[in-house]
Amino acid sequence: MDDKIWVFTTTGEWQQAEDPLAPHRHLDDWEAQVKTAGYSSWTKFPKQDTTPLALEIYRSEKAGSELLFIVNVSTSSFYETVYAESVPALMELLARWTPVVQGAALGALAGQLDDKGVITSVARNLNAK
Repeated sequence: MDDKIWVFTTTGEWQQAEDPLAPHRHLDDWEAQVKTAGYSSWTKFPKQDTTPLALEIYRSEKAGSELLFIVNVSTSSFYETVYAESVPALMELLARWTPVVQGAALGALAGQLDDKGVITSVARNLNAK
C-alpha cells in the first residue's frame, strides 16, 4: 500500500508527503486510526448526511503538527482523503471546493422538491400571476 498522501500547502500547491495514519493501519477502524494519530473531528460541511457530497474536516491535536488538517471528500458510500498544512491552506481549499459541495446539495434538494411536485406547483403559481 502506498504511504504517500496529498497535502495542500500554504503556498497553494499540492505536494505529496508521508501518511501520518500509515503507522496506525493495523487498526481496523479508520476513525480509530485518526484518533490514534492525534486528530479529532473539527467540522463537516454540510452537516446533513443526506447530501450527495460533503467535506469532513479533522484537526490535529499535536502542537506544531506539519499536517494540521485532514479533509475527507465524502459521498454516502465513499471518501477520499487529503491534508491541509495550515489554517490558510484549509481556507483556500474550502474556497475552491465549497461551491462544488453547495452545487451538489442544491441539485439534490431541487431533485427532492421536483419529485414532490413543489417546483411545478411554484412555477404554475408564478405563471398565473
